[in-house]
Amino acid sequence: MVTTRKPLAPVRHPDDDLTIFYPETDGMPLPDGYYQDPLYRTIVSTVEAYLTQLHTNVAVSGNTFIYYEMNNPRRSVSPDCYVSFGVDVDAIIEQNSYLVWRVGKPPDFVLDIASQSTARYDEAGKRDLYARIGMGEYWRYDQTGGQFYSRPLVGERLVNGEYRELPLHQEPDGMIWGHSPALGLDLCWDDGRLRFYDPNAGVWLRDFGEERERADTAVAQVEEERNRADTAVAQVEEERNRADAAEDRIRQLEGRLRQAGIDPSV
Repeated sequence: MVTTRKPLAPVRHPDDDLTIFYPETDGMPLPDGYYQDPLYRTIVSTVEAYLTQLHTNVAVSGNTFIYYEMNNPRRSVSPDCYVSFGVDVDAIIEQNSYLVWRVGKPPDFVLDIASQSTARYDEAGKRDLYARIGMGEYWRYDQTGGQFYSRPLVGERLVNGEYRELPLHQEPDGMIWGHSPALGLDLCWDDGRLRFYDPNAGVWLRDFGEERERADTAVAQVEEERNRADTAVAQVEEERNRADAAEDRIRQLEGRLRQAGIDPSV
């Protein structure tokens, strides 16, 4: 079932200077990009593929600028992943940035991936900034298990302008998980990997690697079935050739019998 949310109409403030340019990038390489890039791409693609099947008007992106102060292109922040429900997705894509005052609301969910150069700011200044902007939930994921954030996974929900931690649970196998009310999903730190689980549907969200493996398996199965079919066709053809050869031999024998004055039908 697809949940339809009426998108917020683009907001036009009289003080919004439409001539100001908001860059989609600062031209600088990502800090620890080699480490973080494959992680955030997997997370964003996994969440986007799933949520867009269930909801209309949901924006899912990562590593793009969120501008939070009108007419000031120097005031931006870039989560590794954000989700915003009930928004005009096309307008965000056209701008290639998220301008809070034009979209009409801040994102409902943001997530950052720990790295050596960003962890300290994520847990202090960035966290406070997210709270001031009004990001509904803030999750932090540390692939190392706590080397950068001191904990593998942290989830917080904004209550009266302050973040309060969401409860986390640890399974006997070491998996740590917590529920995101914003997404309706469980976020699970599983031996260094961040996985997502839909408790209502009882399914794990498949990431790009799993989808590719599934597709490769499906292709292999199709190829196997094709080979079986080709083998079956070849066997039928071989049986047909044998039958034709047997009929030829029978006709030859019948001809010899007739030549000898013997009726082969008797």
